Amino acid sequence: MKGAMKCVAWLLTVGLWACGGDDDAANPAPSQMSRELAGVRRTMETQPNSPILYYQIGQIYERYAMTDSALAAYDRSVLLHEAFPEAHQRRGDLHFQQQELTMAAGAYEQASRFAPGDASIHNNRGFIYRQMGRLAEAASAYEQALVCDSTFVEAINNLGQVHRESGDTTAAIASFRRALIVDADFRQAYINLTGTLKESGQVEAERAVLESMVTRFGVGSREGDFAASRLAELGDA
Repeated sequence: MKGAMKCVAWLLTVGLWACGGDDDAANPAPSQMSRELAGVRRTMETQPNSPILYYQIGQIYERYAMTDSALAAYDRSVLLHEAFPEAHQRRGDLHFQQQELTMAAGAYEQASRFAPGDASIHNNRGFIYRQMGRLAEAASAYEQALVCDSTFVEAINNLGQVHRESGDTTAAIASFRRALIVDADFRQAYINLTGTLKESGQVEAERAVLESMVTRFGVGSREGDFAASRLAELGDA
């Protein structure tokens, strides 16, 4: 193909085909993608309905930012083998990237169905529910993540955010403090904790956390400067 290189790829029931242009050498990424796809396509000649191979195709497309083609491959993978949590999770991640929250939630629900012990999947599911305003379901998903891994600090912090948004200040503060017990350097929990303490008028408790931030992170860090600025606002109040 003369002029600007164009590459069109599509999935068929028994395989995958891709086309490249004459100027692949000048644009090596599509050429490399075509080579990677060709390797999988050769294997598919003897395994045309392998969910693993379609998953591999999806991963190749993801590497080259071809999201729709990657989703088509992952969809085919789970159609061939429904109990494939990794493929469902990739579907969830890609739907989230496209802000297709309902589709993302459904994909993560399927992933957690087939991998109930994977804390990260429950955490992702909770994040999507929170984005959708489904706070009770988000809290339940984060709690399930913590059943799987009680030290999953991101899920602890996220649960605190849900409590905060739900108006349960006491539970939110407890979650943020728990996150800092698990990881004393988890910076977002400090920000969330001081913000919640400020909102609830707990000045002395907020001051103590701010002082600990300055000590731990130092003036010159984003968190240290934030804490020092807020302490200056509080003064001797």
